[in-house]
Amino acid sequence: MNYTAGDIARHIEGELLGDAALVLHEVSSIEAAREGSLVFAENDTYFRKAEASQASCIIVPRTQGSSQKTLIRVDAPRLAFAKALTLYHQPKTATPGVHPSSVLGEHVHLGSMISIGPFVVIGDRVRIGDRAVIGPGCVIGDDCAIGASAVLQPHVTLYDHTRIGSRVLIHAGAVIGSDGFGFTRDNGQHVKIPQIGNVIIEDDVEVGANVTVDRATLGSTVIRRGVKIDNLVQIGHNVTIGEDSLLVAHTGIGGSSTLGRGCILGGQVGVGDYVTLQDGVMVGPQSGIPSRKEIRSGETVLGSPARPIQKTKRQLAALGQLPDLLTEVSRLRKVVDGIQARLEERT
Repeated sequence: MNYTAGDIARHIEGELLGDAALVLHEVSSIEAAREGSLVFAENDTYFRKAEASQASCIIVPRTQGSSQKTLIRVDAPRLAFAKALTLYHQPKTATPGVHPSSVLGEHVHLGSMISIGPFVVIGDRVRIGDRAVIGPGCVIGDDCAIGASAVLQPHVTLYDHTRIGSRVLIHAGAVIGSDGFGFTRDNGQHVKIPQIGNVIIEDDVEVGANVTVDRATLGSTVIRRGVKIDNLVQIGHNVTIGEDSLLVAHTGIGGSSTLGRGCILGGQVGVGDYVTLQDGVMVGPQSGIPSRKEIRSGETVLGSPARPIQKTKRQLAALGQLPDLLTEVSRLRKVVDGIQARLEERT
């Protein structure tokens, strides 16, 4: 479907500068833009590239000046761009109903307007809320609960007693509620500690593809409201992730750790056991946080072991100078050795 620049401006609550009747056929990256494309530029560098492209209309910050093209000025260009995308790319709507190849256990409660795809297996006493979508090949264990408008993409597995809130999106291949990694030793052998807890995922959470969330040993592993989890993240047993936190791909969180509200963990971050990150902590990519460490609210840390980011940056800068420093130390050592040799000759 095509929209005019005026339509887009109204939808994203922006200020239009230019031709309101301009027809826009697509939302595009700057590099792939052509006549009739809508792009966004959130800084001067990208704006110059957008002006030089074939794009017909640019979403820009409120402070952006004149242009050769039609502009839509907004407070948050990236957010406005996301809203514009929803016009051109509506979410796929599942057809309500239960596919005949699916297998349902006893005492299953299904809400209204739900969709259950082919080859789904649902255990006993499962409750699925209104408008939920269960994709092909999903497996849902006994006594699970799935909230209204939740979506499970193909091949998601929920172990027994898992609780999923409303409007949760779980991408393909995720495993929720597998055993926590708990063992003790007996005569040199590893003895498994039964993992009898569960996983609770609250409302409006998104879980990426092939994410694994372990069930608690006792109690619950909890993912709070609004958390967004990238692909290939591992969350250990008895972990709590605070509201609106963000976990980027390849992050691993050890057992019994707690993240406060609004924490952000970059890609490939490793968090040890019993770690506490207070509200608003930011952890840079590839950082490592040792077990039982606590990081105060609002801190930004980097490195392995993770330290305050400015301290780590100074250490990394000094490390880059290490070869020159070693050369200088070697030169000074030779000077000192020469002085010492002359002194010994005099004595």
